Amino acid sequence: MVFFTFTWGIGLSLVAFGLVIGAIAPTFGIGGGLLAVPILILVYDLDGNVATATSLGVIIFTSMSGTIAYFREKRIDFRIALSFMVFAIPGATSGAFLAKFLKDEEIKVDVFQIVFAITMLLISIYKIVTIIINKRKNSNHHNEEIIEKSSNDNKPWWKQNKLYRHFSDKRGVEFRYEAKLLPGIIIATIGAFLGAMLGLGGGIIYVPILTMALGVPVAIAAATSTLTIFAITPISVLIRRASILWDYVFCIALGTIITSNIVPRFLYKIKSKSILTGFWILAMGAAIRLLIKVLTGIDV
Repeated sequence: MVFFTFTWGIGLSLVAFGLVIGAIAPTFGIGGGLLAVPILILVYDLDGNVATATSLGVIIFTSMSGTIAYFREKRIDFRIALSFMVFAIPGATSGAFLAKFLKDEEIKVDVFQIVFAITMLLISIYKIVTIIINKRKNSNHHNEEIIEKSSNDNKPWWKQNKLYRHFSDKRGVEFRYEAKLLPGIIIATIGAFLGAMLGLGGGIIYVPILTMALGVPVAIAAATSTLTIFAITPISVLIRRASILWDYVFCIALGTIITSNIVPRFLYKIKSKSILTGFWILAMGAAIRLLIKVLTGIDV
C-alpha cells in the first residue's frame, strides 16, 4: 500500500480539517463522520464508498482520543455503554457488510452519497426543530430528579429495564438520574447499522436515544456515546478495510487526536445552545449541497 501520494498542501489541509472534526465530535458525542464524509466528497472529490469507509478509519482515532479524555473526566456510564454495545455490534456488522456488498456489486448510482445526505438532512432538521422547541429550557442537567427505586433495582443490572445512577465526575459535579434501557438500546442497532454503512459512527443517533429515550444527562450521554463508537467501529473498519484511504486517515487523525483530547476538559463550561444550532445548520447545508451534486452533477 502506498501512503501519502498527495501534495503537502493537501496533507496540511487534511490535518486542519482533523482539528475541526476532533473539536466537534466529542462535544456532541459523535464519531465525526457527519463532517468527514461531506468534506471528503465535496472537497477532495472521493466517491461515496471510499469517503464513508475512510471516515470510519478516522472515527477510530477520534473516538479513541475522546474516550480517553472522558475517562479521565469520569463521565462515562460503563453499564449503559455495555448495554448499547450488545445491540450495536450486530447492527454495525450488518451495515458494514451491506456497504461492502453494494461496492462489490458496483452499483452505478452512488447509493452511499444519497442515503448519507438524506439521513443527515432529516437528522439536522429534527435537531434544529428540537432546539427551537426547547430553547427556554436550562441546558445544564447536572441535578436530575431521582425517582424512588423499586424492586427492579434488586435484579442484576443486565436484567433491569431501569438503572438508577449516582456518581460524581473528576470536577465533583454530581449526576443523579434514572436510565430507562428499553426500547432505547434496541434502537441502538439502527444507529450502528447506519453508522457502519454511511461512515457516521452512530453517535448522531446514540446521543438523542440516551438523552430523550433513556433519560441520561447530556454530559454523560456524549461521553458514553463516544466509548460505544470506539468499541464497535473497528468491526466496520475490518470489513470495509479495502476501501479505506489510510493516508487520508492518518493526516486527519493528526488533527483529531489533538483537539479531541482537549475539548472534553472544557465542555462543562459550554451552556449556550447557539453552538448546537449553528452546527446543525451547517450539517443541513452540507446535506443539501451533497444531494444537489449527486443528483444533478452540479457542484454548488
